[in-house]
Amino acid sequence: MTSVGAEVLSEIHGLANLPQAALENIARSVRTQTYRSCEKLAERGQDADHVCFVISGHLRVLNYSSADRMVRYAALGPGDFFGELAAIDGQPRSATVVAESDCEIAILAADQFQELITTQPEFAFALIQRLASIVHACDERIMDVSSLGPAQRVCLELLRLEEPDPLRSQSWAVYRVPTQANLASTLGTTRETVARVIGRLTSDGVVSRKAKSLYIRDRNRLEALALQA
Repeated sequence: MTSVGAEVLSEIHGLANLPQAALENIARSVRTQTYRSCEKLAERGQDADHVCFVISGHLRVLNYSSADRMVRYAALGPGDFFGELAAIDGQPRSATVVAESDCEIAILAADQFQELITTQPEFAFALIQRLASIVHACDERIMDVSSLGPAQRVCLELLRLEEPDPLRSQSWAVYRVPTQANLASTLGTTRETVARVIGRLTSDGVVSRKAKSLYIRDRNRLEALALQA
């Protein structure tokens, strides 16, 4: 087990603007733990008494539907944290968290997290903003699943993940394409459906694959496919 300093903690979302003394106090309070890729950090329904700050590595937040299909909620990376809901309301974990790579986590006890909220208004407001963004994202996902077909959801997700191509103006790309399994679990569909849709987009010239990136060749067509009635 290693220690983590105030400077490292200042990279966590919501902690950057805290006074140095507050950061140093948190640094003294946390304990760090490392996890291997594919190792579970938390499980839905599990009792929880701490919050986890992601120092390094990448994780996925997921759950399982009544049909036992994995549903991916979110991806977490350095600077993110999880476990705040259970720390606030004392209820069991609401989702499962699995490491996608080796990672280092700083763990803060729930009562100390609650004290952080009550004594540091800047952090409390940042936490409210974070929770609001999660609610908005969930609303969008619910609307997508209830009103769009699987192929539309795949197209829309590619548009959400796109970034401007720095080498060509008016061009876009998805530089870190999730695996087909991860896309399927995020969108509430199957890996086979994702593969079929991306294959069709590729053969139609809408997108092209190069190494780990997906280049959007016809953005107008991709938008039309995502929004078609």
